[in-house]
Amino acid sequence: MNKAPGVDLIGTRILIELADEISYIIAKLFSKSLSSGDIPQDWRLVNIRLIFKKGKKSNTANYTPVSLTVILCKVFESLVRDKMIEHLERFSLIKDTQHGFVKK
Repeated sequence: MNKAPGVDLIGTRILIELADEISYIIAKLFSKSLSSGDIPQDWRLVNIRLIFKKGKKSNTANYTPVSLTVILCKVFESLVRDKMIEHLERFSLIKDTQHGFVKK
């Protein structure tokens, strides 16, 4: 719920409240993206926001850039990542020394 919207300005609250009405369309969109191996062009656009860290506000080095991407793209990426990790773990394709993106 606390994710900032991307360039489409569609927030998580809207997606959650309309889930019953739009889930079929979103599932079709995700499926088409998977079968074509491509994502919608609009999902490639980002809003970059600078977040102030500390120090003088006039110094640009005191800001961290944050990319605000389309929330549906984040959901799609999360689903793909989870399935990939599930596959890698099921077939023991991840070494015990891998710690970057696995649980525990």
